[in-house]
Amino acid sequence: MPGKYESLVKKASEMGLKAHFLDTNNIPIENRIALKCAYGCKSYGKTLSCPPHIMSIDEFRKVLAEYSSAFLLVDEHDTSGVTDILEAWSKFRKESFQKMFELEQEAFREGFTFSHLLRPAACNECEVCNLKDCAKPERRRFAPEAVGINLQKAMENAKLVLEFCKPGKTLCIGILLIE
Repeated sequence: MPGKYESLVKKASEMGLKAHFLDTNNIPIENRIALKCAYGCKSYGKTLSCPPHIMSIDEFRKVLAEYSSAFLLVDEHDTSGVTDILEAWSKFRKESFQKMFELEQEAFREGFTFSHLLRPAACNECEVCNLKDCAKPERRRFAPEAVGINLQKAMENAKLVLEFCKPGKTLCIGILLIE
């Protein structure tokens, strides 16, 4: 990892995030990931940060080609005492997004003017999304999966393992594009 990113990694650590450097060539984009959004996610079409209201996978491929670096951001939550994981999930991803969003803003302040966060999971900033006009456009970010990123493979490329349905811990994962 180039030294110019050390302060961001330190800041992420101070916030409780693990930041894993990725070359954007190691971020796998697959069309099949869109199936999970369209046929399996209850947020599909219900927020302006979810398909079909965002850029297409092909458009995102073009944007990603303009970046060379990224951080895979991992925020681990202890769920050992949680009885309703779905209820807790909303709170966890909102907390994780806030940290990751702050890191994106810090990257901008450090001179990485094109830094852009792909948030953990679907946007849940508002109780109900106004599909005509975003109430918080400065916070509007979409999830990596929404543009076809295979997070499981991206984590493997970072020498990490994405474990599903693990009692005791829940991971919120985002990607910070940086240039």
